[in-house]
Amino acid sequence: MDLYLITGFLGAGKTTTIKEVLKIFEDKKVALIINEFGKTGVDGKILNDISTEVFEVAGGSIFCTCKINQFENVLGTIIKEKPEVIIVETSGLSDPTSAYKILSQDKFSQVSYKGCICIVDALYLKKVIKTARVSKKQVRISDLIIINKIDLVNDNKIDEVKQLIYEINPFATIEQTSHGNISPHWILNLHNTLKDTAQPNIKDINLITYELTIDENCTKQELIKMLESFIEDTYRVKGFLKLKNGKYLINCVGDSIIIEDYQGEILDNKLVILSCGSFPIGKSLQRTEEMYCQILLKIAR
Repeated sequence: MDLYLITGFLGAGKTTTIKEVLKIFEDKKVALIINEFGKTGVDGKILNDISTEVFEVAGGSIFCTCKINQFENVLGTIIKEKPEVIIVETSGLSDPTSAYKILSQDKFSQVSYKGCICIVDALYLKKVIKTARVSKKQVRISDLIIINKIDLVNDNKIDEVKQLIYEINPFATIEQTSHGNISPHWILNLHNTLKDTAQPNIKDINLITYELTIDENCTKQELIKMLESFIEDTYRVKGFLKLKNGKYLINCVGDSIIIEDYQGEILDNKLVILSCGSFPIGKSLQRTEEMYCQILLKIAR
């Protein structure tokens, strides 16, 4: 069963877009999870005229600590009903960066995560990005970004929005529309960019790479803490590491930290970082080196 995650800041047009996405899968069995930040569900009521079964998780972000168990329970219930497609709409205030980590658990092995779709408002994205940190996270984690409400802006504004998106997430596919209208192939061709083959979509960003050598006596928890100290200033962090408590594949996108068990041979203990000139990655790594000098052995460019 395929799972699609749909995110976007408040008022960007997620609910309208979801109705269009549901039309694409009208010949399939679909389950829809609606996440409301408030205690009272609104989107669920708006969508109650559709034939798809709707599940609501209200009272906070489904990916925050207080709601993860509820989300996992709902997803577990849905899996038992064996739908062909699962669509998850996050709250406009949700930080979806932990979605991939949650969905990659063994208990959800039947679920194929197709990727994250972010709806952005062409008129207000620049303002929202500056004032709401979570909106930047939504853009960073997404694989397909749909610029909505282009009828309200001119071509120069659209180009400005595209450039802003690419600076935050150069791996995403960008499409544009108005009134939430979408083309079926945008959704059907979606693939998540957590794959190692993912490459930046544009060449004019000043990309910077670093190589970190990690001590084998580092623990997994120490590695996570170290990554957290600079991860927000990166596009990708990946590599194979032999640590004190095992061997791991590290494959992070944006500030989503993904660490998986690995059984293969590891020739060196290095992480590769991809960032850009507009991020303060140099200063971040300098602070990291001072804080974690016992486990971060070397930084090279």
